[in-house]
Amino acid sequence: MRLYSQRGKARWSAAALAIAAAGVAAQPYPAKPVTLYVGFPAGSTNDNTARTMAHQLSEQMGQQFIVINRDGAAGVIAAGQVAKMKPDGYSLMWASASPLVMSPAYNKSTPYDPLKDFAPVSVYFYLPYVIAGHPSVPAKNLRELLALAKAQPGKLSYGSSGVGGALHLAMELLLNMSGTKMLHVPYRGTPAMTLDVMSGQVDMMTNSTSNTAPHIASGRLRAIGVTSTKRSVQLPDVPTLAEAGMPGYEFVGWYSMVAPGGTPREIVATLNRNFVKALEAPAVKANIAAEGALPGGNSPEEFGSYLRSELDKYGKLVKSARLTPEQ
Repeated sequence: MRLYSQRGKARWSAAALAIAAAGVAAQPYPAKPVTLYVGFPAGSTNDNTARTMAHQLSEQMGQQFIVINRDGAAGVIAAGQVAKMKPDGYSLMWASASPLVMSPAYNKSTPYDPLKDFAPVSVYFYLPYVIAGHPSVPAKNLRELLALAKAQPGKLSYGSSGVGGALHLAMELLLNMSGTKMLHVPYRGTPAMTLDVMSGQVDMMTNSTSNTAPHIASGRLRAIGVTSTKRSVQLPDVPTLAEAGMPGYEFVGWYSMVAPGGTPREIVATLNRNFVKALEAPAVKANIAAEGALPGGNSPEEFGSYLRSELDKYGKLVKSARLTPEQ
């Protein structure tokens, strides 16, 4: 009788555990806080936009989205870490074009495959950049800048947020198309770079229009041109580089959300559905407008196709410009 009771108790315990496990597994995603990694420092455009979306998703999905900064190497450090994290939807990355397409096209030793190691969720926005410099640089427009660079190859310097990143390649595209050379000075993000250009320690830089417009308005920086095919709403008096004398030039950055490769489709679909919905929130719309950008909101499949086309585009740029990781 005692043996029977022990067996019955064991069976009941096993059944109870199975039911409990099934209940946990059936919990809707997300069932706990989600971590959103940003590959750039606090105060950067990447960080600002990530926190805006994280706040909105926290409200919509009933769980906190926590932003953690892992800056360095134009976002590659964070991307390399997220690529190896558990694909359960609780570790995500706020990714710009820099770590997802530019660095892999530029440096073949990048520690991840952007197409295999990440599950695309959606693009947040697309934005132009502006090329600007310290007022002491004796060039008031693009033609004068390129003439100065040709007369003194490698003497002028320019800053970027990291080797192989968007700000680096945007300038390299211009130098490649014009047949000129400047000294590249990479930084761990944009704040320190901007300060050094405003102080005159570095001559030029490429940066977002939102970060640069106030300094242009104050006279601490001089704008040369914007990188998109249309003028920026934040800098309507600044010509595009194509207008300023470099026909065919276009370079637009973008920010997005990705998950580790292998994340279940239903979780990616849930993230995408809420992400697209969040783009309609007033605070998010205001954030996108403040950056002078155009909203995203594509599907995971559309984002995946866009990633492939971007990788091809920047691979050709790196090859034609003969860039190497040491630059």
